[in-house]
Amino acid sequence: MTALILALFLQATPTTESTVLMALSPELSVGFYASELDEVSELEELHDTEANGANRREVASKFLPRFEEMATRLAGSEQGLGAELWILRNHWWKRAQGTMEQVAIAHATRLIKTYKDSPQLTRIAEYSYLYGREGITPLLDLLIDASPHDRVDAAAIHAQASRLRRSKDKPQADEARRLLEQLRDRYGDLAFRDTTYRAIATAMLSPHSPDALEVGKIAPEISGVDVTGSAVQLSDHRGKIVLLDFWGDW
Repeated sequence: MTALILALFLQATPTTESTVLMALSPELSVGFYASELDEVSELEELHDTEANGANRREVASKFLPRFEEMATRLAGSEQGLGAELWILRNHWWKRAQGTMEQVAIAHATRLIKTYKDSPQLTRIAEYSYLYGREGITPLLDLLIDASPHDRVDAAAIHAQASRLRRSKDKPQADEARRLLEQLRDRYGDLAFRDTTYRAIATAMLSPHSPDALEVGKIAPEISGVDVTGSAVQLSDHRGKIVLLDFWGDW
């Protein structure tokens, strides 16, 4: 009987795998969506494991076709966007060819137009290093105009302000201050990693003076939490030998 119902359903209705599963059982459909969601994350984890200690450019090139297939197959879904964002981030490897900025801007623009309602678009702002000095501002303005999410707007404003505040040009520095004040006042309560946009903006708006950072002077206090979540401050380590273990991956 189930087979007959399914056969009639398939003849009468344009279907996808998820539609068929929903017709048979809502529980099966929920499982399908969960597996679809896990698929992108699992491939990312597989890539990261293989790339650890290996040539990351070669590993990214090896995995690219699999992410492209996934982005096409899951197009229009949050999972498809997740695959697209992995591809976007890995345009970094085109930097040596001189095509990174052009390709990344075109790709990010398409994603903004196609997935404008997704909160995942914060990552377009986080990948601001891909777009170059000339292309980043129009792209982030487009992102802010398109997205309905405060979190996406905040990420874009943060990226813009972070770039402009390093400029020696006074109008750009003034614009950075305006953006940081907006970030603090309008989006301050939003979390960013292990802090808030208010804390970030306040710190950027109130940098230490050069005199306070001169060699021989006591370093200004820094307070925060360690990897275990315990409170820690710089003065706790005054007079002690401290090993700072830093690593990066570019």
